[in-house]
Amino acid sequence: MATACCRHHRVSSGEWCAQEMSGAAVSVGLLFLLSVCSACYISNCPIGGKRSIMDAPLRKCMSCGPGDRGRCYGPSICCGEGIGCLMGSPESAHCVEENYLLTPCQAGGRACGSEGGRCAAAGFCCDAESCTADQSCLPEDNGDDQSSQFEGGDPTDIILRLLHLARHTSHRTHQ
Repeated sequence: MATACCRHHRVSSGEWCAQEMSGAAVSVGLLFLLSVCSACYISNCPIGGKRSIMDAPLRKCMSCGPGDRGRCYGPSICCGEGIGCLMGSPESAHCVEENYLLTPCQAGGRACGSEGGRCAAAGFCCDAESCTADQSCLPEDNGDDQSSQFEGGDPTDIILRLLHLARHTSHRTHQ
């Protein structure tokens, strides 16, 4: 038994007429395939593919705070020697830009805390969401041997520490 399907074609009742498939059904099918697909498109694909990001060396997180003396630890956390930790302040506002960069970063010194934090400022351990007081982040020496702090340091860090030391010394003489 044949039925009329398409304009001038006759097909049996068990066959399907491909010409009647509407453009909307094709569009829905393509949209479904696109939503399931997790391809790496040309515009946002890192060199080497998606997994190459995990192999890339970590870079320092963005600088922040007054005079860019701190580093971003989270979207609204900026910490550094001499400034402490600034959370939710105007100085830490641009730290949210770190979320839009393709390569991962690492801020701070040694690992601390239970949430994968890093030592941020003297006595503070910060992760991407918060900061807590942590004894393991206190400086190891009490200022008895100032020269050991400068070994292997960045020249700008050395200058900042010298200025910090000079400020404290002049403050003590005026008291």
